[in-house]
Amino acid sequence: MNNQANKDRLDKVVEMISSMAKLDFSERLNTEITNDPIDIISYGLNMLSEELEHNVVKKSKLEEINTNLEKFSYTVAHDLKSPLNTISALISLIEMENEQTPNKKIQEYINLLKETNDRSRNMINGILEYSRLNFRDITMQQIDLGKLCSKIAEEYSINKHVSISIDDHMPVIYYDETALTQILNNLLSNAIKHNDKDICKIQVSSRDKGKHYEISVSDNGPGISEAQKNKIFNLFENQNSSRSNSTGIGLAIVKRIISETNGTIHVESEQENGSIFIFTVQKKEEY
Repeated sequence: MNNQANKDRLDKVVEMISSMAKLDFSERLNTEITNDPIDIISYGLNMLSEELEHNVVKKSKLEEINTNLEKFSYTVAHDLKSPLNTISALISLIEMENEQTPNKKIQEYINLLKETNDRSRNMINGILEYSRLNFRDITMQQIDLGKLCSKIAEEYSINKHVSISIDDHMPVIYYDETALTQILNNLLSNAIKHNDKDICKIQVSSRDKGKHYEISVSDNGPGISEAQKNKIFNLFENQNSSRSNSTGIGLAIVKRIISETNGTIHVESEQENGSIFIFTVQKKEEY
């Protein structure tokens, strides 16, 4: 094969690589089963392009399914609020009737109905909040983490049973302020809600890990069992908590926000020895 023919074949290879770089995996190169280097490269590119095209289609379908599921869950949750409001009104009427001729047993049933209705309402509100998360509007900016943590901690200072300490040397990070505020608020409120001590002690600190920061929120609460560590970030996992009426939406939202910003979150804990929630924040140059 002459030099011009080889040059034309190499030009085709370069064109295909350029198309693949633009996420266009539709092109294929003509190849023959030979030991010719250009044939080998072309064959490899065809296989790689086919695999990438398959993965892109698969990912696109998964994203479409997820989008449809979120829309469906939002619609269902929204529609369920109306009958719950009706049930709440009926419960109030029954309670008023019972006040005329008090019946202790009936009042117990009424209280049970109210608790069930409130829990259902909380779950529905949780679905709506989770479905409304929108990551298209995230605006990354420089944030003084120490100042933000201090500002958030002030909101809890009115509670004399809560003590929040923040490390002196917190970094300036690159994040969406609204999203970060939501993460920290959820972690702090979660620690307070589930705490079983006279004074809930919380420590917020950070560590520079090179390419990212580790932000930790530790508490002196009851801790989390090994079996629960892998479940607590699931939607509604805490809905049967004996210590609070939490639906479990908070940690699910936290994990989703952090995942969408290329971070990770995990918990280190032993029962009766408190918990440490650790999440990562990529440094600006890593975005």
